[in-house]
Amino acid sequence: MDIEALKNAGLGAADLMALLDRHSVEDIDCDVDMVGHEGLGAALESFCERWQVGVKNLTKDGQGLSQRLIDTAGAYLEVDQHVAAALKRISSHAGGGGHG
Repeated sequence: MDIEALKNAGLGAADLMALLDRHSVEDIDCDVDMVGHEGLGAALESFCERWQVGVKNLTKDGQGLSQRLIDTAGAYLEVDQHVAAALKRISSHAGGGGHG
């Protein structure tokens, strides 16, 4: 497992979600009154509202994914450290025990 790549994927996802969170669909410069047609303006407004809900859901899900990737990288690192320490103890006991 490439722990660094896993961690970087989590951090990259966090950066992307933060970028999405800073920009709102309402920031799009398109006043529905400027569309020139009441029905089209209402459709645009409805679309933007649903789009914003979708972006918020994506951001929430992405933040959770990011955290799980980072947590998983940390768990792999912790296990690697425990295994390395156990192997070191086994190696020191096998080499220094004088049983051979």
